[in-house]
Amino acid sequence: MLVKDIMTKKVVAIDPDMPIGDVNTLMEERNIRHFPILASGELVGIVSDRDIRLVGSEHPKSPRGISLKDAVSTIMISPVLTAHPLDAIEEAAKVLEENKIGAMPVLEEDELIGIVTGIDFLKALVRLTGVYGSTSRIEVELPNDRDSLAKLVAAVSAQGVAVSSILMQHCADDCSSFSLRVSTINNRALAEALREQGFMVVWPELKF
Repeated sequence: MLVKDIMTKKVVAIDPDMPIGDVNTLMEERNIRHFPILASGELVGIVSDRDIRLVGSEHPKSPRGISLKDAVSTIMISPVLTAHPLDAIEEAAKVLEENKIGAMPVLEEDELIGIVTGIDFLKALVRLTGVYGSTSRIEVELPNDRDSLAKLVAAVSAQGVAVSSILMQHCADDCSSFSLRVSTINNRALAEALREQGFMVVWPELKF
């Protein structure tokens, strides 16, 4: 899945000279948390609802000497981290996480064509995992070799169950944890069948 598949395409951009108070009003009216800022069609900054809330507050990071009457350019973030429409969503999400930001404008040949936010990535995660279907989850620890995952998927398939998604995280130097979304609501029966074949099933937990 690419950024172009999850981004908001109808972007509301504002002028750098717009008063901060007017930006705040527009955010509330449109229920938007981030505005790209354009000057003569060029992306020059971005402002978030958090940036607005800091103005005039007692927060240690509140910009001093700035009021709601001042231009939004006085508090905008610049330069701006951006995404490309053909970026993989996991790479773009990594940029958001590493830089602790909530949104990135999407540029194609320096033209603003969209914006992608943390909420967009959460929605994409839900879609990718297939959690809305008649499914359940199993979690299995596997050794870090090239055959273990294929053997697990084959074992699940042999039980007449399909795998709709797989997520992985490293849990130790010699093993990884795999979370599988499977096409059955009876994940305990599947887990028991896998345990009988020697798989280390972490979830659902074994009942005694």
